[in-house]
Amino acid sequence: MQALTPDQKRFFDENGYLLLEQFYSPEEIAEARRQMALLLRDPEAARPRVRFSYEAPDEARVWPLDPENPRRVWMIMDTPLAGDWWFRQFQEPRLLDVLVDCLGPNLDFHNGKARIKPPGYRSHQVWHQDWPYERHSLPELAAALTYLDDTWEGAATTTVLPGSHLRGEWPHDEKNAIPDEWVDGPGVPLCARAGDVAILHVLTVHKAGHNETGQSRSCIINEYKTHEAEDRWGNPCAFADMPLRRGGRPLRLGG
Repeated sequence: MQALTPDQKRFFDENGYLLLEQFYSPEEIAEARRQMALLLRDPEAARPRVRFSYEAPDEARVWPLDPENPRRVWMIMDTPLAGDWWFRQFQEPRLLDVLVDCLGPNLDFHNGKARIKPPGYRSHQVWHQDWPYERHSLPELAAALTYLDDTWEGAATTTVLPGSHLRGEWPHDEKNAIPDEWVDGPGVPLCARAGDVAILHVLTVHKAGHNETGQSRSCIINEYKTHEAEDRWGNPCAFADMPLRRGGRPLRLGG
């Protein structure tokens, strides 16, 4: 049984993204926020292989402090290693059902991370595709962005260029950036609420927005791929290529 309606599936295929509104319940998001706060309040207490990126001191001191993110963490890599909840989170069956509908029946894990935008955060991530630095034999990858906070323009929203994935790999500079003048139109801001999930194709052109509010905005990002798409970049991330679905069905230990 399909997780997506025919209209949702068609929208993803034609536009390269899909916003699933209120995919997670308020109770589920409350627990996700609690788990995120444990990491942000005390990064040193996390498992050694969970990697944190911090805003540069000269930028961090300009903005107000969020007690939920006192170190102004802006990225956490290898979140599946952070604890049992994080390990289960990227294997959420409802989410895997959606990814099977988007990518195909043989699904593998690619990587897990979290993106946090502290108060006043100025994004340096311009128009780009994820494909140049996540290259595989086939462009059969997608990211699932789980929003823990509401976003809007000026509050950490991501902007996408609908249908851009259908044009294959775009020209880009040495930093994988696509200049503004090469992009047709302003794009569509994904103004998501806490509990929404956005699915983003690896070839979809998108950019990150600033956070002009006084609250950190957090998003869990898990990426998935088809089993047929072979790694071409040497993925070092935890649980890379971990099998998740075969023939659309969950895997069973021992058979």
